[in-house]
Amino acid sequence: MREEMKEVPFNGSTLLGVRDESGQVWLAVKKACLDIGLTEGQADRQIKNLRSDVVFDGNVTDLNVKFDGQVRKIVFIAEKFVTLWLAKISLTPSMQRKNPDAVKKLLKYQLEAADVLHKAFYKTEEQKDMFNSNMGLEGQIVGIQVQINSMENMMCEQMEKLENVIDSMTLSTRQQQKLYQAAKDRINILLGGAHSVHYKENARSYFINLWNNFKERYSCGSYKDLNPRYYNEAFAFISAWEYVGQHEEVI
Repeated sequence: MREEMKEVPFNGSTLLGVRDESGQVWLAVKKACLDIGLTEGQADRQIKNLRSDVVFDGNVTDLNVKFDGQVRKIVFIAEKFVTLWLAKISLTPSMQRKNPDAVKKLLKYQLEAADVLHKAFYKTEEQKDMFNSNMGLEGQIVGIQVQINSMENMMCEQMEKLENVIDSMTLSTRQQQKLYQAAKDRINILLGGAHSVHYKENARSYFINLWNNFKERYSCGSYKDLNPRYYNEAFAFISAWEYVGQHEEVI
């Protein structure tokens, strides 16, 4: 089968499609973008996004075709990925206000373009069956890979959100009380008990010193702001703490 190019009438313009020697059908990306209503820069950005997205790896290619009277190198996307690509295009609120027709065109492309393109090259049921037979297994594999990639992306997003939530957490009131009690107990031991002369004279500076060391160790504004992930570790820090010099800062 020789390579075949067609301009397929669609939505007041045309879809530029190519069927290669293997029978695979491709859609010209930039022309579709411009026909939808995107600018040259936005169209170029779509091409860049397609080339960098692993979902479309191996399904975006450059083909030399004769178009507008001359041979050009044009970026094409495989037919089976057209709908997925179009679904990823989002129009900014500003563009929606300035060019409302683009919203309608994009929706029509998302719903119909891939089907219209396919039917233009495979008009008979026999041709469709042959194509689907040849491409069915590959399509299933690609579909599974797309689902896997989507799940991986979703899991990464959820993990990132969870990390953000954890990073912003602080101790509960009960945890704060336990941590403060541990500090009191440690200073009691170091100063010979709460009723000793040494305690009465030095307890305040010891508390200041301990909490300043604590804030420096865990990068927090107060022991109350400690992230819970360091809660158990903080007890070990306090139990091993020794007076290392007085600071002027007061908690």
